[in-house]
Amino acid sequence: MVIRTKCKKCGVAIRLDLGELTKDEALAAVAKMDGVPRECPGQHVELGGWRELYDLDDAIHRAYDLGEGEEAEPIITDKEYIEKLLADGKDIVDGGCNTVPELNLPRLHDFHDLDHVGFGNFKNATHLFLRRDSPNSTRFYERVPVDSAHPASIPA
Repeated sequence: MVIRTKCKKCGVAIRLDLGELTKDEALAAVAKMDGVPRECPGQHVELGGWRELYDLDDAIHRAYDLGEGEEAEPIITDKEYIEKLLADGKDIVDGGCNTVPELNLPRLHDFHDLDHVGFGNFKNATHLFLRRDSPNSTRFYERVPVDSAHPASIPA
């Protein structure tokens, strides 16, 4: 069962795959993860957990009781993910796992003088290196020239 909901703070939508859990098991799992600080995909960290921030009890109710839950979709491979980004004209850098060696991507570790700017993003004098995690949670980066980036995307 996959549930959809939105962050009350920033409005970013998330999908949580609850697998084959029953409603009671899903509520218990949400309660257990609630006290763990987590990064929101909207670029903020929540120390109190996600249960209230994402109104997960309501999302579980809508999925299990009202039939709004979804079936999980097959997860694309890292290669398929990167090939799509490259086809879209993105300049992609491998985060270190080298899961697609046949694409011969530059490695983040090959770039010097990188400053960590939060949420796994980096910058140097000429480029931003913005996280683009694959659906398999493999870390990749999009390399964007600093002078072409939208000001809101450049961390301090």
